[in-house]
Amino acid sequence: MTRIAIVGAGTIGAVHATAYRAAGAELVAIVEPVPEAAESFARRFDLAAYGSLDDLLASPDRPDAISICTPPFTHRELATAALDAGLHVLCEKPMAHTLDDAEAIFRAAEEAGSTFATAYCHRFQPEIEAIAGLIGEGRIGAVRSFYNAFTGDQPGIETRWFGRKRLAGGGAMMDTAIHSIDIFRYLCGEVVDGTGVATDTLDGTELEVEHTATLGLVSESGVIGTIDCSWKSAPGRAVVQVTGAMGRLSFDYTQPGHVVFEDEDGNAERIPAGGDDRFLREIRSFLQAVENGDAPRTGAIDGLVGLAVVDAVYRERSERSVRLPSVAEAVLQRPAV
Repeated sequence: MTRIAIVGAGTIGAVHATAYRAAGAELVAIVEPVPEAAESFARRFDLAAYGSLDDLLASPDRPDAISICTPPFTHRELATAALDAGLHVLCEKPMAHTLDDAEAIFRAAEEAGSTFATAYCHRFQPEIEAIAGLIGEGRIGAVRSFYNAFTGDQPGIETRWFGRKRLAGGGAMMDTAIHSIDIFRYLCGEVVDGTGVATDTLDGTELEVEHTATLGLVSESGVIGTIDCSWKSAPGRAVVQVTGAMGRLSFDYTQPGHVVFEDEDGNAERIPAGGDDRFLREIRSFLQAVENGDAPRTGAIDGLVGLAVVDAVYRERSERSVRLPSVAEAVLQRPAV
């Protein structure tokens, strides 16, 4: 039985802990620097509590693996220390808050003899796996386009660490579109080009990070992908749609248990597709990789590539002029004929 420690006593840490318990792993400790949070988490899951990873590594509760469930700016230090100590690592997305830190984690994972997995839970959503299988069977023919939206209204998120560039590395693109990029790669192939537009203006003030964005991607085989992400859009949407030469496959996260296939004439068919919670499936996959020495389904390279795409979009935005003039202004500024 693999011995697990959770690093980070927030919401996602509790999700990981619950999934590990359901998967039959042995939870041994929580690492959390805030004493009140550590104590509360330890009571909830009946664990030993430690204020730092170093303290845990020097203790009798030393685990076989850890789940890193902390803000992105901490990931490099935690991941490299764990890998250097011979631990296996499941690291929440994004892999880091900067591309340089992600590259450092990737190099450490390549050199280590341990398993490193990036926590892209949507790869394990049963309906997304079903779409991948149907594409592989040729149900929709050659894939032409991809659309995904993860949008909603999350009041106050900009005042938490998510909205601080130094801690998170970015906004909605780092938080939600990083998942979307991975889904695109899973269903449509490797990304060879990407662009995006975003806004950081909210109620007349500018935030440190973007709250709404649209990305455009192109795969090696020429599939065009469009991704919408937002923390400040209501009502929200969570949908994935893949269109091919012979039909379309769609999944609405508010209607789990099936995907919709539409043929060339627009006739729709509901195809059953269900299974366990995606976090449980993700944790089981990680544990299997650890126990059998298999390559994880979403490894260090997947974490690095996702961050590289987002970083490229951020750099492209920063290299543009600060503000393009409006169409009307552009017309008025034209020289007289």
